[in-house]
Amino acid sequence: MENNVLNIDGKEFSTENLKDEQKALLDQIGFCQNQINELTTLIRRLNAFQKAQQGYKADLLTSLENDKTIKTMEDSKAG
Repeated sequence: MENNVLNIDGKEFSTENLKDEQKALLDQIGFCQNQINELTTLIRRLNAFQKAQQGYKADLLTSLENDKTIKTMEDSKAG
């Protein structure tokens, strides 16, 4: 049977005879790592959406300014 080894900060420990408290702590570490991974993914998504939002705002501002310029040019021709 293969010996399972736990590596923490470069130190190796056998997982064969872990006490219940140690198993619970190991489970908590795994849970925390999963949560960190999920939050990291959410942060990446947040950053991507913030960047997209800035781009849309810039596009809208450009469009509005172009409309204003066209209207000003049309008004000057009419007058």
